[in-house]
Amino acid sequence: MRNGWTGKRLRIDLSLQKAWTEEIPPQDMDSGVGGRTLNGKFLLEQAPSCTSPSSPESFICLAVGPLAGTPAPCSGWTSISALSPLLDPPGYVHAGMPGHWGPQLKFAGFDQCIITGRGDHPIYLWMDGHKVRFEDARMLWGKDIAETTVTIQDEKEDRNAEILCIGPAGERGVAFANVASRFSWTADHVGLGYSFGAKNLKAIAIRGSQPVMINRPDFFLDRCLALSKRLDRDEIGTRLKEEGTFFFLGNEGTGLGVKNFHGMSSPEQEENWKALYLREFLYGREGCFSCPVHCGRVTHTGRDYFGGIHLEGAWSLGPRIGIDDWPSTIRLYRLCQAMGLDPCSAGSLLSWMMDGFEERVLSGQELRSMECHWGDAEAALRILDQIVSGKESGEMFRHGSLGAAKALGKGLDLVAHAHGMDLPVRDPRSSMEYAVSLALFPADWDYLRSVSSKDLSTPSGLGANEPGATGSTVDELKILADITSFCPLVVARFRLIPISDIAELTRAATGCETDTSVLMQEVRKTIQIEMKLSEKTNSGKSALDALAPRFFKDPSSGRPPLSKDLFERELSMQINGRTGTTG
Repeated sequence: MRNGWTGKRLRIDLSLQKAWTEEIPPQDMDSGVGGRTLNGKFLLEQAPSCTSPSSPESFICLAVGPLAGTPAPCSGWTSISALSPLLDPPGYVHAGMPGHWGPQLKFAGFDQCIITGRGDHPIYLWMDGHKVRFEDARMLWGKDIAETTVTIQDEKEDRNAEILCIGPAGERGVAFANVASRFSWTADHVGLGYSFGAKNLKAIAIRGSQPVMINRPDFFLDRCLALSKRLDRDEIGTRLKEEGTFFFLGNEGTGLGVKNFHGMSSPEQEENWKALYLREFLYGREGCFSCPVHCGRVTHTGRDYFGGIHLEGAWSLGPRIGIDDWPSTIRLYRLCQAMGLDPCSAGSLLSWMMDGFEERVLSGQELRSMECHWGDAEAALRILDQIVSGKESGEMFRHGSLGAAKALGKGLDLVAHAHGMDLPVRDPRSSMEYAVSLALFPADWDYLRSVSSKDLSTPSGLGANEPGATGSTVDELKILADITSFCPLVVARFRLIPISDIAELTRAATGCETDTSVLMQEVRKTIQIEMKLSEKTNSGKSALDALAPRFFKDPSSGRPPLSKDLFERELSMQINGRTGTTG
């Protein structure tokens, strides 16, 4: 064991029902970073060059950094990497998951967990410290996220056990299924629920009691408390507590897509939509491990309460499909939450289907009698239920909007995607920086993927003058958050925790000689690793062809289409900067 680290990697083969421990090479920990970088290095070295997301040989990698499980503010995120069925062609992707599961991995004595193989029947993993058991999950198959979580906790007689699981959507091969912990903390957008289901893996339940050793504990705790107080006093941090991820709505620079991106939101529409939720449906807050901000929302429906609503998913199941009333959005959101569906991808599919039906590109027959008009919440609920259950030919739409359009041979011009991945809610025509980001990092995902660093000013007193604070792109800072287990909202989107604080906490925890330059070097190394991994898995489709052509042809809400020439010039500059070329 090293300070901040356990130094251990857990390997699991579901086919053999075998688990074993490996030492993580010391050089992989010398810089004080982990998470996404650990996953990338492992996959580059050991993942097969060409395989299918449903193949037993494919890997699922879960990892945390050295600050996970410590009092470091906002350090509760988990990096998960797998082969995505949504990328075109399939390739390895990364998703960050908030919540409490990652710290428990550290408490169980591991920095990383690697899963391969496929169970010959549904199973779930029970990790009780270093002990791993392969439990029969046939009685859990078909249960929703909440039922699965509660059933396992009851079986283990431990309400504090952390459960990462899939719902019926993942079991039944829906490509945009997600994984969830504590009912509502999810890893979305990249098809991780599909990956779990393809392996007959229903859940990973974990509890641990091993403390995280700190190199300079008194200094470390002092810096953690000071940073928490600064976050508590900061104006943006305060608004994030009060309004959650909805707080920036109304900014002139937002430009969220309406009705499959045929329209773009206005500040007034955003402000009214936000105000209605905060006034009528907000009940309380929830937060990740060691988080003083608590940006998660607890929603009341008049009958009960639930957590998990955030901007991307709510807008996708609201204005993106022509629904303006919150009760309908909440019903759709809760269905996605129970079934284990990514609400953003579900909304993207629904918006494509409604668009195609309204424009008479898709007929009722082609939609398999699933006709749907803009704003028809009942039709949307019925469609999602049929997709998950497979009834009435709902399986046609299980691979998302691009997959359905290719299968039907119609509606391709209406699909809003980047590299085959459904877009987040922001319209690419609202910002060239954002459009380039989508092309370079289509599978990077967090709860505010649609927010650009240029939408928000650098918070006063929190890193405005430090090296790299203003020079680093939002994507580089997102990777920095992923490799250190910090929340990307406060590091990349809002810049509430500067790079210098991350470096200081990492030094105090690990004893490594980590400074801001070392951290940014690791970010660039991670980008290079993932570029090589993309080439290795044959998923290196040209970024120049990443965005759907419609965004270069059609205007939206008075804004012109993207300039193809400018887009290609900006993209080439970014690519050359990452590869070190000068072309």
